[in-house]
Amino acid sequence: MTAAHVVTGRLPIKQDDVTDPNVNIFVKFQGGPLLQYKVAICGMTIANETFSRPIQIDVAILIPLEKKNINFPVLQANVNPPRLGEELFLAGFSDEIELPFMLQTLIKKGTPGLKEFSEAMKKGYDADMMSLMIKRGIVGNVKRGIFESKSLISPIELDIFYVDNGIHSGASGGPVVNKNGVAVGIITERAITKVPFEETPNLKVPSGSTMGISLQFLRTLSEWKT
Repeated sequence: MTAAHVVTGRLPIKQDDVTDPNVNIFVKFQGGPLLQYKVAICGMTIANETFSRPIQIDVAILIPLEKKNINFPVLQANVNPPRLGEELFLAGFSDEIELPFMLQTLIKKGTPGLKEFSEAMKKGYDADMMSLMIKRGIVGNVKRGIFESKSLISPIELDIFYVDNGIHSGASGGPVVNKNGVAVGIITERAITKVPFEETPNLKVPSGSTMGISLQFLRTLSEWKT
């Protein structure tokens, strides 16, 4: 489970990015093999005649293209949303940690093995070299959304929440866990705020907080499956 824009590479989420036959999705766990995955769900678009534009749920679920006898790292999940004031931990491969991303740029041109090294980076070597960034924060705001339709077996219910610590590009789709190490959400994006000045009245900058999506979505999928 990850953020949908991690799969499509952009927002808004476009299904053409997923259905394109030329697109291959690979996942690399640290210390594990490079595996090809397929999309089970990549975002959901909710339209309503009262909305000025559709709402997109930035959640994706991927499954291996082929079954492999591999032990994957697994987090226990809680479909109940985090509470206001609860302490949470954010985890992801944020671009705040520069060194692992810079290694290939430090190697002099013409160095023996540079081509092979670059090819290895493309095949998932990054996942073994990058360092995980973990941050701690408090839930500062929680908003619940419930979407119902005659075409849905059961309503889609989820919470969007703010954590008062910023995580940066590269950490999207990473887990949000409670103090017991149980996943309660995923990172979707940095929170943005307005900083209007006379010269730049529409200036928007990161607020220093992170937006997450609860895992209630999993309970909805389970109800649909049954």
